Amino acid sequence: DIQEWRSLKNYAEKEMKIDFFSSPFSNKAVELLNNLKINTFKIASGEVTNIPLLEKVANVAKKVILSSGMSSWAELDDAVKVLQNSKVKDLIILQCVSEYPCLPENSGLNVINQIKERYDNVKVGYSDHTIGLAVPIAAVSLGATVIEKHFTLSKKMYGSDAVNSTEPHDFKILVDEIRK
Repeated sequence: DIQEWRSLKNYAEKEMKIDFFSSPFSNKAVELLNNLKINTFKIASGEVTNIPLLEKVANVAKKVILSSGMSSWAELDDAVKVLQNSKVKDLIILQCVSEYPCLPENSGLNVINQIKERYDNVKVGYSDHTIGLAVPIAAVSLGATVIEKHFTLSKKMYGSDAVNSTEPHDFKILVDEIRK
């Protein structure tokens, strides 16, 4: 229901003073988000090869956060081309390893510089699936401007992501350390 979405957006932006954005997985979802006047769209790594969805997003989004998790360089090249030849003014590519949990040595932090060198006019970020805080902090030191980290109110909650997510206390530490 669009009213529920509108309520979430208002709460995020007016009460919490944070940007509200979402990951669409269908053209209908893109239309809903556009009707809410959302400027930022997050493309999940599984959707990088969904060119029709990317084209739909490219026609309405000003800012796109693109997760690279399950993409080859050729697939990422195609996605970036679609987004850069559109209304998108701000493109951020997240280095991501789709492994849960991801061992720090498998995090691919070296790819941050490869993304910066490969694509013009993009920012680079990091989507973290490691346990702990060291890897996302290291990503910032390498130039990541956005960090995505799974968040949960409790690791004991139901769901496959909860056990690999960061609880509020540690999330606050992560944000504080990144800001330092």
